[in-house]
This record gives sequence, C-alpha cells and structure tokens, in this order.
Amino acid sequence: MDGENRAVPDDVEHAETQFLSDACYGNFYCITELLYRYRQDERSLRTSPEQETVRFRSSASIAFPLRDIESLEKNAAGQYIMTTTFLGLTGSSSPLPGYYLDSLAWQQIHGDSATVDFLSMFTHRWTQFLYHIRRKYRWHTSFRPDGTDVMTQRMYALIGLGNPRVRERLDICHTKLLAYSGTLASVGRSPDIICNLVSHCFDLPLVTLQSWQFRWVPIPEDQQNRLGVTEPGPDGTIRGRSVLGKNFVLGERVPDLGGKFMLCIDNLPLTRYLAFLPEGEEYLPLTTLVSFLMREQLAWDLRLGLEPDAIGGMRLGDKRCSQLGRTSFIGKPPKEAFVTITVRR
Repeated sequence: MDGENRAVPDDVEHAETQFLSDACYGNFYCITELLYRYRQDERSLRTSPEQETVRFRSSASIAFPLRDIESLEKNAAGQYIMTTTFLGLTGSSSPLPGYYLDSLAWQQIHGDSATVDFLSMFTHRWTQFLYHIRRKYRWHTSFRPDGTDVMTQRMYALIGLGNPRVRERLDICHTKLLAYSGTLASVGRSPDIICNLVSHCFDLPLVTLQSWQFRWVPIPEDQQNRLGVTEPGPDGTIRGRSVLGKNFVLGERVPDLGGKFMLCIDNLPLTRYLAFLPEGEEYLPLTTLVSFLMREQLAWDLRLGLEPDAIGGMRLGDKRCSQLGRTSFIGKPPKEAFVTITVRR
C-alpha cells in the first residue's frame, strides 16, 4: 500500500488545476464547501491557522466586483488561498477612507502586499464566521449519510435516539426517522403517524391500523374474588374482592377494547410476506420500531396480507408454500390471504 506522500496521478492533478482556475466563476459558499469535502476535513472555528483548509483574504482592488471570488490558489503548505471581493478591510467594500484604499490598491499592484496580508488576518476570521453562520442553518450542507454530523446527532437526541446503543437496537435506516423529528418529539401518537412511519421506513405500499381490538385481560390472582374482610380500611379503601357493585368480578379474566390494536400490512409480494413472518429478517426490526414509537406499550397484533394470486396451493417439498399456519392452504387459497400474528398480549 502506498504511503501518505505518494505521487498524485496526472489526471487528478489536472482536474484540481482546472478547478482552481474556474473557481472564480462559482458561488463562494459552494466552492468553500467543495474544498472542505475534497479534503475531508472537519469544519471548525477552533482549528489553528496553519491547519486550515482554506485561508481567506480580501482583494485590494477598488474596481466594481464582478463575482464573489477573485482568485483561488494553493500555497506550498497545501492550503487553498481564496481571495474574496466582499467583507474585507481592503477593496471597494471596505469601510476605510478612500485614500487608504487607494494606497493599498497601489501597493498590491506593485507587489508590496505586507499591509494587505496583515489586514487579511481579520478578513479570514470574519469570513469564516460568515461561512459557518450560513452553514449552521442549512442542515443539508452539513448532513452526512452515516449521521455523524453535529446537527444530526442533536436531532437524534430530540427524537430519543441520542444514544448510539439505542440506534443499534433499532435495526432500520435511522436517517429516515429524521424527516419526522417534529412529530416524534411530540407526545401524541396517532394511527396515521405510526402507519406513515412504518410505510416509510420499510418501503411498504399499504399500511393501516385498526384500533379498539377485543382481547381478554387476565386478572392477577391477588385481585380475584376472595372471601375475606369487606370492611373499609383505615384509609377508606375496601379490602377484599367480594363486594357487589364495588369490586366483584366473575372469572379470571375481563373483556377489554381499549388496550389493543392491529397493524395491517397488505398487498405484500411473497418475498416481503415471508420476511415479515416471525422467522423472517424484517420481523424484529418492525416490532422494535413499533415499540419505539409507542408511548404506552399496548398489546397489538400484526396482520400480513398477500397480494392477489401471490401464492398457490400447498405443494410438498416447497418450503415457501408449505408452512403450516403461514403459507399452506388446502385446496385453492383465498383471494385475499392473510395471517394474524400476536406480537404483544
């Protein structure tokens, strides 16, 4: 493997030279962003001057500026020297008196740039501030696909994914959740929010949610009917479980319609259908995502529906069409075949 100081290929060097000569026709912010990306350097206001990727200096010309960048060069240390026509103590945009500007322009033309270089120390700093201010409020410029940029980390913390270990457990494309940051930061979780997030994260065409699903809730043994004390206790509560009209319940379970929902994923091709089964590779990411989205961990079922004519009759030896309770049908399968899986009771 070549070392760090290996020779630059001719085509790369030619492309860089062409870029430096054409940079004066580009936008200041875009060119600066490209230089940082090319070097893969971190943009920080705390970087020492000798380690800066780009050094800014202002033009001393008092002519009307035609563009943002007058020139872009590369010095012996490998830094890019960008001469700008705005926000400087020299040139036509300077707040200094005119006789100062005339003298500075004359000095630069005759090769005496000591004063201009001194003033460029201040120009470099506030031009840096201008670049970082604009970049701070444009998330798309600082965004990284792996989500390691500062702004993305803050947005992860806003929606509850600030800890990397939590993101590792949520085995999906985490950046897809960033589009719903405002929604996830709120308290409520409507059925539409859950359906849209599941559909977006798993690229599903049809996701619905049915509320108010019936279920039986077992009564804990210590809360079932028992013969015993029925008089009010010192705190006013009635002890025992045998007072008619107060706490008397028949049986070991009660019906409930307020603690369960059913998530329906319909019109699935056979390959996606098999992937969302409990033994499939997308079942655990789906159930983990729903658990993350729910503020209250309600009971829920998962209903997977196949697209029409996605599966035929049961055939021995074909594992895809002979799973009992999953893909096996006696005779001709129904037109809208589906299976219901209890995820949380």
